Amino acid sequence: MASGFQQDTNQLSPDFYRVVLTLSGGTGTYTGASPANGAVNPYNWDSYATKPSSNANAERLARGNMRWQAIIEELTKHSDAQIIDVEVTSASTTDANSVPTAVAFTVKYDRDDFVLGGVTNTTTSFTPTTGGAVTIDTTAKAIRFLVATAITRNAYTRTWNTWDYGNQSGKQGSITINTPDTLADVLDDVAVNILDGTELVSTV
Repeated sequence: MASGFQQDTNQLSPDFYRVVLTLSGGTGTYTGASPANGAVNPYNWDSYATKPSSNANAERLARGNMRWQAIIEELTKHSDAQIIDVEVTSASTTDANSVPTAVAFTVKYDRDDFVLGGVTNTTTSFTPTTGGAVTIDTTAKAIRFLVATAITRNAYTRTWNTWDYGNQSGKQGSITINTPDTLADVLDDVAVNILDGTELVSTV
């Protein structure tokens, strides 16, 4: 006898993508002169026990955090996403003066087809420094392009919550980021892999 249960073909089935950014020892350079410095940092000054030891370091930290926000903006441009399981590698994860050398995180999409379609409406391929042209025909490749595009925002200015070293407190200030390197070099340092359907739990 039939149970009466029928699988809904429109039921959402989330997909998970692991993104790894190599910010030291890769192809690109992320520690150049201001305002191209700061690499990528998911955390701002209020997440650290040891605050920036100068206003220059505070602005460097803000630039890394702005690039992280830019990544989130790009990844959610075409579909809602959840960022989970963020991992940061640096000389000290409690000292705001330490610039990350690697960042890894997982992107969860319920409707990832929108991401591939949204990207390929305007861009169908990219060319990293290593290897030839890459056709954007999977969501993982689309994510790789979006992340690298975010990191290479240039002459981009926003009001940001920064650390005021003189007053030892937070403040709102204008921060500008320039691209740390070429899009081709940054593409080399972004790796994206699709995971199985097991949802990860954040370790942060």
